[in-house]
Amino acid sequence: MSKIINYAGEDFENEIISHTGLTLVDFYAIWCGPCQMLEKVLAEVASSSECTIVRVDVDDYPEFGTKFKIRGLPMLVLFKDGEIVETLNGFQTFDEIMEKINLHS
Repeated sequence: MSKIINYAGEDFENEIISHTGLTLVDFYAIWCGPCQMLEKVLAEVASSSECTIVRVDVDDYPEFGTKFKIRGLPMLVLFKDGEIVETLNGFQTFDEIMEKINLHS
């Protein structure tokens, strides 16, 4: 069972993604309807996998928009051992997310 972390300004590279294993980063905004729907899916993913999930509100941390070339929300970025292995744009189902996590596990 993994956990969901709400990003709050930590050192993103060193504390969030540069560890061994999979980290799924959810770039979202509170006002985004599909982002709100995805939140429930991510809770299910967290209870079904060992992947760490990090949620980043792009309104609070706009610098990530440029860094990760965010063109629409929600956007999921899957890291393995600190490297990007998948980018998923728009709402994703539980099965779609789990397929990517299992592919890189």
